Amino acid sequence: MRLLFVTAIAAILTACGGDSGQKKLTGTALGFAEGTKLYWQSIDENNQPVILDTLIVQGGKVSIDLESVEGAELRLITEPVGRKNMIVFNENQDIKITMYKDSMQASRASGGRSNDLYAEYNQTLRQYAVLKKEKAEAYKQARQEQDGIMINILQEENKELMSAERAFKKQFVQENPNSLFTMIILSELINKKDITADEAREIVENTSPEVLNTLIGKTVKESLEAMKNVEIGGIAPKFEAPNPAGEVVSLKDVKGKVTLIDFWASWCKPCRVENPNLVKAYEAYHDKGFNIIGVSLDQPNGKARWIKAIEDDGLPWPQISNLQFWQDPIARMYNVHAIPASFLLDENGVIIAKNLRGPQLEAKLAQLFDN
Repeated sequence: MRLLFVTAIAAILTACGGDSGQKKLTGTALGFAEGTKLYWQSIDENNQPVILDTLIVQGGKVSIDLESVEGAELRLITEPVGRKNMIVFNENQDIKITMYKDSMQASRASGGRSNDLYAEYNQTLRQYAVLKKEKAEAYKQARQEQDGIMINILQEENKELMSAERAFKKQFVQENPNSLFTMIILSELINKKDITADEAREIVENTSPEVLNTLIGKTVKESLEAMKNVEIGGIAPKFEAPNPAGEVVSLKDVKGKVTLIDFWASWCKPCRVENPNLVKAYEAYHDKGFNIIGVSLDQPNGKARWIKAIEDDGLPWPQISNLQFWQDPIARMYNVHAIPASFLLDENGVIIAKNLRGPQLEAKLAQLFDN
């Protein structure tokens, strides 16, 4: 797995328990030059790697004393150059690793339940990756030969393959609830909307308190609570944030007969493509009581870019942003993990629809205003 996937965990994962004996990490490092330094790292609360120790390759081997942890924590072994990394779980047990310089993703660790589950999970995902690559190559060949029948067959087979992969992930978390690694996969499934809230809640109900009390466990529970709060039929949570001029604007300040909460960002291409559709809808129905409030997930250094995007796209409705990227508290409150995302509210603040775009939004507004 890449660091991008790891940073979605948001911080070090910690559980209760463990013993007090000194544990070691030992193993082989294949393909690395003699004397190569590799970093043993944690992830801090800002999703940044923190160097805890250094592994030095000597005779194709590596070894370090492991720090004592209260149960289990996530670690990375990272190359200083190229930033390739390997995921390891420190669970207060001796760890044995096999690292490959040419394929850090194929590297593996044993020692502790999460390391074993991680290896099992990745082995199956690699099998799916091989199948998807084969389908992609066959699809490319069919396109070159303009074989429409084969193209349709391969498209259906690819859909079935993707469905089977999602089913495997669901089954994996259902069968292995009491693991930090499982919580990571469950969090990914929730964020990608590859699992329903009810399915995720059932898994959480079968998870031990020790795992649920880890940071990632708490994050999963918070996500499920947020999903519950922003389901259709629920009352939209209240929020406020600064506009480009620094003035605080709240949801209640902009509520109309119908209100759209639009999550977007200047760096988001699909959002920028959708903006003309929002402008068209706003111009058609604003006089009838349709309002929009834009919530930007621009980054801390992106205020100027955010303001320029508002001007370039001609967005006339109120805009707010905490400039906190994916850590934005409003996005977390609404369980937003991908943009564009939107919530349509009635005059009482009840969520009546979600993620309507283009013609879908126009049709809904026509139903609400023209009928």
